[in-house]
Amino acid sequence: MTQFWFPPRSTRGSVLGFSWGQIGTAVAGVICLVIAANLFTVGQSGAAGGMLLLALLLITLGLLRLRGRRVTEWAPIVVGALAQRVAGQDRYRGGVFAASPGAEHLHLPGPAAGYRWLPAVAADGLTEVGLLHHRREGTVTAALSCAGSNLLLADTVVQQQRLIAWAGVLNLLGTEYADSGLVRWSLTARAVPDAGNRAQRYLLQQAVDTSSAAYRSLAELTAAAAPSTQRHEVHLAVVFDLKRLSAEIEDAGGTDAAIATVILDKLTGIGAAVREAGIDTGGWLSSRAYAAVLRTQFDPETEPPVDVRSGAEPGVAPHMAGPVAAENIGWASYRHDSGFSQTLWVYEMPRQPVTATWMTALFTRTVGRRAVTVVAEPVPAQLAQLATRRDKVARAGDEVTKRRMRLVRTAREDEEARSVEQVDREQAAGHVRYRYAILVTVTSDSEEQLRHDVRAIKRVLGRAGCQAVVLYGEQDQGFLAGALPLARGLKPLRGWFA
Repeated sequence: MTQFWFPPRSTRGSVLGFSWGQIGTAVAGVICLVIAANLFTVGQSGAAGGMLLLALLLITLGLLRLRGRRVTEWAPIVVGALAQRVAGQDRYRGGVFAASPGAEHLHLPGPAAGYRWLPAVAADGLTEVGLLHHRREGTVTAALSCAGSNLLLADTVVQQQRLIAWAGVLNLLGTEYADSGLVRWSLTARAVPDAGNRAQRYLLQQAVDTSSAAYRSLAELTAAAAPSTQRHEVHLAVVFDLKRLSAEIEDAGGTDAAIATVILDKLTGIGAAVREAGIDTGGWLSSRAYAAVLRTQFDPETEPPVDVRSGAEPGVAPHMAGPVAAENIGWASYRHDSGFSQTLWVYEMPRQPVTATWMTALFTRTVGRRAVTVVAEPVPAQLAQLATRRDKVARAGDEVTKRRMRLVRTAREDEEARSVEQVDREQAAGHVRYRYAILVTVTSDSEEQLRHDVRAIKRVLGRAGCQAVVLYGEQDQGFLAGALPLARGLKPLRGWFA
């Protein structure tokens, strides 16, 4: 049986495992100690005592960790959250309360406010594709509906074949399409209560003989399962950078129609690659279908009417995809229309080797509404090589420094050094290096139920070997990244820091 090994999260820091924020805080503490000593020598014992307490506080803050993060890492989060609250940006009003209600553009909170629908029709002249154009960021996003298959019940050979095929898709997205403007992609798997009972509706539509005992048995079974069944949906969202496609767009005319034409050509190739990997797809979401996914995430109570809606215009009107109202509740949760959500960041992967189905429990042993999102960004080959070389040089320097200072080298540091060597070998073999994040968003209809569901998710993640932390102070941004197929959630890539 094939096993997978995840490298440990790096703890090297900038100098001997300490970040520049920790070093700066500790240096400030030492300066306060010197000032306290000078004040004590001139007889100002009160001021000296105050500076001594400040020095101890700074040194403690520089070394302490809180909720899985260094205290120095909390500073920008706290400042940003306070500034957001002072400016009144911790609450959002859309729908009829928006600045231009009923306008044919999207109303979303926070950084997603810049999205606009870009009209696009496939080459057949009939199929509409929903494209989200973020004019400020200069990106276009589309989402592909995928149908998952049961990997757990497949034999080992089939599992291996599927994994190899998906690895080929990842390499394709990180090489050919990354060179053609693809900057990020995300895979969002959401589970929602099947209030519309799609199994029962499928049986009613496809049955030929409704008088047989087999039909009556299946009808009773699907009807009885309705209150407890879940529907699983998978969406592959891709983001293109228009700056990288500027030449092609100019050749096509430089208009919005030209942007749509260029993007649709890229989407055709990606969809074909996914299907060739043996993954069933439902096609690229139309604007109404895309809006329905966003709307039902913001307002879970709209799920049943959206599910049963049929006819000429299924889904949701594109300009109604956003919430009517949303706000941060304290530091730990986000309220949006009829739902309460909390987003967790999986910051540490399993330390032990795992099989291909190691995340099965997260998808099959949890109830209620939850979305699991993997956001990934391919790192350019030259930048990846520079980053690996920097890591190797820095770790070699740390090893020499620790040897001279006679400091202890831990087993984790040895594992991290071996992981750097492994990444270097994999890059030399032609594999693509990715920056990625895994986010889990849990949504409930009350705060009490939300706390219960989040505890259940944490237990499942813990048994799988993962370590997760709640995105305190960043729940609004966490919801956009973890619950919606928009491929958001990664910091911009700067310099060589891959």
